[in-house]
Amino acid sequence: IHLIDAEILDEKEKRAVTKLLKKYYQEIQKLVKNPLSLKVHFKEYDKEGRRKKYSINADAIFAGRVFNANSWNYDLRRAIHKAMKKIENEIERQLHVSEQK
Repeated sequence: IHLIDAEILDEKEKRAVTKLLKKYYQEIQKLVKNPLSLKVHFKEYDKEGRRKKYSINADAIFAGRVFNANSWNYDLRRAIHKAMKKIENEIERQLHVSEQK
């Protein structure tokens, strides 16, 4: 799991992000059954306003294939959930993992 621009997050956010990404890494690993690399790029907007908006760009790379997902939200955890679910759904759609079981 590679975090890019994670320095914009505070320690509490980093712990929450790491925990969530480990969970999703294991779930995706079960789907693909190949060595997996997960890259997650963080951006932050509206820094001067009352709320920060987080943008997540995630790549799952395995067996020469790349699955990409983008999401954004004011809640960091929700943005990560959305991006990871998009990747899981795309893997399922393209590889038909559930039909192979």
